[in-house]
Amino acid sequence: MKILFINLPYYGHFVPTVGLVRELLQRGCEVAYLMPFGWEEKVAESGAMFYGYADHWQLSEQMKNALAVAERMVADYDLIVYEQFFFLGKHLAEKYQKPAVRIFTAPVTNEKLMKEYIVTKGPLSVFRYKWVARAFTKDIAGDMPLKTDNWLDEIVQNPPDLNLVYTLREYQPYAEEFPEEKYKFLGPSVYEREGADPEYMKAERPLIYISLGTVVRGNIRFYQSCIEAFREENADVVISVGAQCPIRKLKNIPPHIRVRQWVPQTQVLEAADVFVTHGGMNSVSEALVAGVPMVVIPFTSDQPVNAKCIERLGVGKILEYDRLSKDGLREKVHEVMKDAQIKKHLAHVQELIMEAPGNKGGAEMILEYMKSYNNICNE
Repeated sequence: MKILFINLPYYGHFVPTVGLVRELLQRGCEVAYLMPFGWEEKVAESGAMFYGYADHWQLSEQMKNALAVAERMVADYDLIVYEQFFFLGKHLAEKYQKPAVRIFTAPVTNEKLMKEYIVTKGPLSVFRYKWVARAFTKDIAGDMPLKTDNWLDEIVQNPPDLNLVYTLREYQPYAEEFPEEKYKFLGPSVYEREGADPEYMKAERPLIYISLGTVVRGNIRFYQSCIEAFREENADVVISVGAQCPIRKLKNIPPHIRVRQWVPQTQVLEAADVFVTHGGMNSVSEALVAGVPMVVIPFTSDQPVNAKCIERLGVGKILEYDRLSKDGLREKVHEVMKDAQIKKHLAHVQELIMEAPGNKGGAEMILEYMKSYNNICNE
């Protein structure tokens, strides 16, 4: 079976799918992965064959570029697998009479959840104006027949028959609104990553790990506050600031605080005693797998929703950025690290993750879906 994956250039949307691609390849499938040029090495880690489209800072242009290349490829493939934002995936499949599977690397979105995303200050907030959403949709889709005239409504109201979701049903907001026959909750994506770095092995002292992920751009004020909060701490502190934050602007960094542009996050989390995070879905999932309690400082997009999910599951606490102080941060970190109930809830969530289908189950679901699809076509 030949499978075409279509994704957009967001790290958190891509990384979970690597394990799924590997599982499909092990089952004899041929997988092509369509991503912007510049992602060749990342796609190579999955084992898939890379195909590229021109990247662009505008989401609409990214989608149009991806669509143009996909249209030239799709006839040669048996199945299209597309990520949640690429709303044209289903219509592309219908146009060329191909089955389609949608991937959610964050909770599945319904109308209620979409409204929560829109009211934040993230990139979706501009679409609170319906005319903007309609113009955006028309610009990308042209005359392609859609169920609605709004791409966000299209995501919510026009799902394919199989949707694979990279979280637990227990994590999913409004979970009762997503029927089990159509929405399969795989749990976080667990697969083998790169080799261990000895710098981040478990030590005797507690390890506090701080990161705002790849979406929240470098925030000198925040990271300097973290340094001041834990300057006298009897612990090891690792701060990952990202490529956009110049470390040289941070002042008087003590020896027990390591500030890096990038760290092997899954390995650091294995050694961490607490994780101070923005609440991006990829970071949250990796922390749950590692069983690390979280202090969540949400900024935008899905982060406030994820923060609420973390508190609902009892695996961490929210700290509002507007109220952030060095003393407040230090106190919240200590509170979370010492909370026996949080540790108990994390252990339960880890059990749920172990029981979840994961990437192996996702691959089997895709193969079973294709078998059923082909049987219906042959009747």
